[in-house]
Amino acid sequence: MEQEAKGRLERQKITDEAEAERARKELLELQAQSAAVESTGQAKAEAQSRAEAARIEGEAAVQQAKLKAEAAKIQAVSLSF
Repeated sequence: MEQEAKGRLERQKITDEAEAERARKELLELQAQSAAVESTGQAKAEAQSRAEAARIEGEAAVQQAKLKAEAAKIQAVSLSF
């Protein structure tokens, strides 16, 4: 009877260890997926930031060109008088 109890206990221990290993494996897989999602999100945010900065720079360049043209026009009119 004692031998039988030891056998059951050993089988339970093996089962528990296998379950713990499965849970560790699942945790590692989820951590890897989480890191991949985080990396992708960060790359997307950086790309959006660069695109927004380029848009702002483009708008500023257009505005600067308009102001220069207006200044040149005013200067040309004032020189003609």
